[in-house]
Amino acid sequence: MDIKDLEKLIIDKFEKIITQIIRDYPELNISAKARAGAEVSDFLEEKFVEYIRLNKFFKDSEKSPKGATKNPWDAKTVFCFKNLQEIIWVDFKALKTSGKDSNPDIGTPNKIINFIKDGNFYLLYIYVFYEETKNGLKFVRINGGFTKSYFLKDIHHSFRRNPKNQLQVNMSEPPEYRSRGEFIKLLMKKIGDSHARQIKISEKALKTISEEEKNLLNRNKESEAKILSSLK
Repeated sequence: MDIKDLEKLIIDKFEKIITQIIRDYPELNISAKARAGAEVSDFLEEKFVEYIRLNKFFKDSEKSPKGATKNPWDAKTVFCFKNLQEIIWVDFKALKTSGKDSNPDIGTPNKIINFIKDGNFYLLYIYVFYEETKNGLKFVRINGGFTKSYFLKDIHHSFRRNPKNQLQVNMSEPPEYRSRGEFIKLLMKKIGDSHARQIKISEKALKTISEEEKNLLNRNKESEAKILSSLK
């Protein structure tokens, strides 16, 4: 077995668990009008830890602390296979089908960089999709499955880092397999491209500041003169 086969095995084991949860709970009494995505993610975190408690492939599983919105993972577990024990971070993304062309934030690049520095690698995204119902929402299939799962290393090449230091990708874009080394190089390039764009924008803005200050002072002088004139 090579690393690619191992990665397929890990994803397969995760997808079976999440699919079983969805089959057991096809509809949820959660309003799809507000922040349903966060509530669905909370539900999946809790059920995931519950469902894998006796699963031989996973140990030391936990959900993110309550209210810890900045936690780098929604769930964390150790995948066990032969002599391997690999820490896996899971990020659940619950998305309404009407927003299938949205570009949700998928986390800061800092967390994966630090994760790799600590000797780990696998951040797994698990997308689930839902539609609004009379009493809440229901899970639905997209492209034949209830889940869309991929490691961050296999993200579609169109992803980018935005000025808020968040990675973004269109939710409809499919994953693309690449080696771990290829991902590191691509991630660093995307981060560099993002900073280069920001520098360009800042340089352009800096060139206009002096002229803008002059315009503002002139307009303020005119408006002050009107005020003083009306007070006479």
